[in-house]
Amino acid sequence: MNKRIKTSKTGVYYRESISNGKPDKTYYITYKDLNNKTKEIKLGKFSEGIRENYCYQKRNEIITKIRLGEEPPAAAKNKKAKKVLLDDIQEKYFKTRKEGKSKDSDYSTFKKHLKPFFYEKDLESITKEDIRKLQTKIKESKNQKLLPLSDKTVHNILTILKSITSFAIKEELLKNNYIKYIELESIRNTRDRYLTLEEINKLYKYLEDNPRLFLFTKIALTTGTRLASILYISKKDIDFSNQLITLYDLKKDQEGRISYKSFLTKELTILLEKWCENLNFNDRIFSDKPTTIQRQMLDILNKLFNEGLDKEDRKNRAVVHTLRHTFASHLAINGTPIFTIQKLMNHSDIKMTLRYAKLSPDSGKDAISNLNF
Repeated sequence: MNKRIKTSKTGVYYRESISNGKPDKTYYITYKDLNNKTKEIKLGKFSEGIRENYCYQKRNEIITKIRLGEEPPAAAKNKKAKKVLLDDIQEKYFKTRKEGKSKDSDYSTFKKHLKPFFYEKDLESITKEDIRKLQTKIKESKNQKLLPLSDKTVHNILTILKSITSFAIKEELLKNNYIKYIELESIRNTRDRYLTLEEINKLYKYLEDNPRLFLFTKIALTTGTRLASILYISKKDIDFSNQLITLYDLKKDQEGRISYKSFLTKELTILLEKWCENLNFNDRIFSDKPTTIQRQMLDILNKLFNEGLDKEDRKNRAVVHTLRHTFASHLAINGTPIFTIQKLMNHSDIKMTLRYAKLSPDSGKDAISNLNF
């Protein structure tokens, strides 16, 4: 242990220490108890706001209590309080979360970005400076591709920390409300990119010799459904007579129980009939894993539309999800009412649809039929 250094205040000492790689001072006070034995109490660090005058005042308070025959405060008994650790609290927090992709994703984010930083740190001692260092560390983090974390990822990491901390305070597991120091920057994570009619035709022409990806693209552009939902479609979900298809919103329900109807164009209906000729009633129309289609389609979109664009340019890069935006954007361009677009996109909140068009009611079937692709 470092040598104890006396200060100008009676009974107040400090030892030189290191905090976060910088020189620091850890303050102690000494006094005689009722049995005339010397006691030493650690009061805290200079970096935590502890100063000599504060230590001297605390020493005098303890001595006064001893003279009056009172029990010294808990700190005077030199009892070491149990640390409040983020790793302990997160276990209780995640037990309250509903099972699903969201919970799994947040837990993975916690383990990767928050657990290493807060390892063995007492949450009751977390300061504004600690939170600033965390935010700086996160923003400077590198992923496997040696690229900075996106603004959305940084936002998600800090949001998870706030959620766990709020839970701890609500459940009276923590008193130190350091949430006020967490600064969440507003982010604009929306992809604006959609394909023009010329680009759609260019993509179709490129896929002429690939029936599987051609059909996938046709379904995505005609229904606006997500990749995972397209791969979930079975032959039994297609009503060829009425040109209807049942789609499942896997983003809202991993078991695929949340379904909605969408319309098919005559051209897509014919393509699906031919594609499904040799399939059984319960067979999926695609047997691919999502990552396989994702990778293959992204390679094509990069080649056709993304050459020369920065990898972090989310606004202008074409990705698989761009096909969904293209569906909604062209509905709006064709004058489709926003409520109809909301229904066809299966948006639970109209705010998600407002970027596409102004409000107006309609059935939706004619809108699908009028698409030119």
